[in-house]
Amino acid sequence: MTNSISSYYVSRDSVRETITESSLPLTADNIYSVIQRDLLRPIFISSMMANDAFLRDWTINGEVDVKQMQRYLEEIRREYGTVTSFFISEKSRNYYYWGGVLKQVDENEPRDVWYFRVREMEKPFEINVDIDMANNDALTVFVNYRVYDYEGNYIGAAGTGLTVNRVNALIEEYEGRFNREIFFVDREGNIILGPSKGRLTTYGNLDAVPGLKKDAQSLTSGTEEQKIRYERDGKTYFLNSRWIPELNWYLMVEQSEDELLSPLRHTLLVNILLSLAITAIVSWMCVSIISLYHKRLRARNEELSAKNAEIEKQKHELQEAATDLEEANDALSAMNREKDEFLGIVAHDLRSPLSTILGLCYILEDEVGEGNSRALEFIKDIENSSLHMQELIGDILDITSIESFHGPVDLEPCVWNSLATDAAERFKSQAATKQINLTTNLDPAGEQEILTRGKWLAICLNNLVNNAIKYSPLGSRVWIETALCEDNVFELRVCDEGPGIPEPEHEKLFQKFSPLSSQPTGGESSSGLGLYIVRKMCQRLGANIELRPGSGNGCCFVIRHPRHTDKRI
Repeated sequence: MTNSISSYYVSRDSVRETITESSLPLTADNIYSVIQRDLLRPIFISSMMANDAFLRDWTINGEVDVKQMQRYLEEIRREYGTVTSFFISEKSRNYYYWGGVLKQVDENEPRDVWYFRVREMEKPFEINVDIDMANNDALTVFVNYRVYDYEGNYIGAAGTGLTVNRVNALIEEYEGRFNREIFFVDREGNIILGPSKGRLTTYGNLDAVPGLKKDAQSLTSGTEEQKIRYERDGKTYFLNSRWIPELNWYLMVEQSEDELLSPLRHTLLVNILLSLAITAIVSWMCVSIISLYHKRLRARNEELSAKNAEIEKQKHELQEAATDLEEANDALSAMNREKDEFLGIVAHDLRSPLSTILGLCYILEDEVGEGNSRALEFIKDIENSSLHMQELIGDILDITSIESFHGPVDLEPCVWNSLATDAAERFKSQAATKQINLTTNLDPAGEQEILTRGKWLAICLNNLVNNAIKYSPLGSRVWIETALCEDNVFELRVCDEGPGIPEPEHEKLFQKFSPLSSQPTGGESSSGLGLYIVRKMCQRLGANIELRPGSGNGCCFVIRHPRHTDKRI
């Protein structure tokens, strides 16, 4: 028992040293590296804008057509997925953004100080955290790049913006991975960014955190890494502070000592219990030896001991079986969660490189031209494979989202007919490539709002319309209908004039990866997950998905949605 207690204190000291000298600094380094990585993309885009011949020529030629600049900035924002894109002309002082002319910058306007700072600085660009007037004053990380004409004269500043929601998502990801609380603090000690459910973000400032007031100033007084240990609410915490020069904030990583010492305390308790159990066994053996000398009680004692041993054995076997069952159940649950998390992370992280591949394919098609048909064929194969992978990733994310969603579903008002019109607009160009006439037939009763989950229904409708176009022949018709039935149930119908689905295949229609005899008419690919996603999402919304006969041999998929009265089901 003495050895167990000594080992506990040695292990506790080792854990404390590991936290302060290795674990917390390593976590801070990892987060800082990811932040730097995420800033490289907007820096590259801003550099490209600053050296773009169109932007320089348009400015030099007098900024005549504002619409040209607006379209250019909108293309930058849409193509590269930035939250904003902008250009400020030194000559006119106009602030151009993807929506047109936002304002004219003024040296006497506090919100325009950044531009005149960029105009006077020597380095080519800066990274600045500020509010974005073009995006409802959302807190944004801007990359401001100086722009020169062909003779090296300064003519303005261009750049892009990265929303801080990415930093928030990063914080939540690392908190879940390392089981630590992570947040950002400015030089005045104000807690700027942190997870929505973070314990420390509720205090607002380091001075307000119990136990931190005396160390708050030292944590935000310089650029050197700081490590402290303090007490809060009866518990011990370790805190690491690191200066992030790109954001002009401090990165704080906190770890609770109790969470790390809990396994050691559990081990100590088990060792103490084992010591007591061994002591009890030895004592029992001594009593048994003494009882041997009592001849009249020996037989009775042996009988009782045998029965007691049998009971203890059965009890032990039952406990072991229960423990094994519980462990197996926990392991299965953990594996299922890890599977969902893994699929979500992998699918999400694959989207960005696939978008880059598609963007490069579009550029290569323009560069190669029609003169090299074999190269164009290879490029088209890459493009089609990337589009198929994007569709599959979207399906995997939808499945992960619905299968990992537990508990009640919160509903929100949604205009029924808007779902149909939005879907028709979204797939208009896809239908046009196959000369398919995509139309809508809307019931006026569908203009009213119903309680549902609009995002899920949009995913369901997108899958149905995409399949209808995919399996319909060239020059055919696909239409979307809405209706309010007599039983007070709303219906969404997606109908086509395709080859239809044979009756024997209806049973496996809504299963994962179930191959069907029908094939896409334009050589498109299919993941085999779309109808499974539709069924799962409809079930969570209390709706039904049905297959009805369509026009000729075609199909008509119908979503029947009840009129809910409660905002949570």
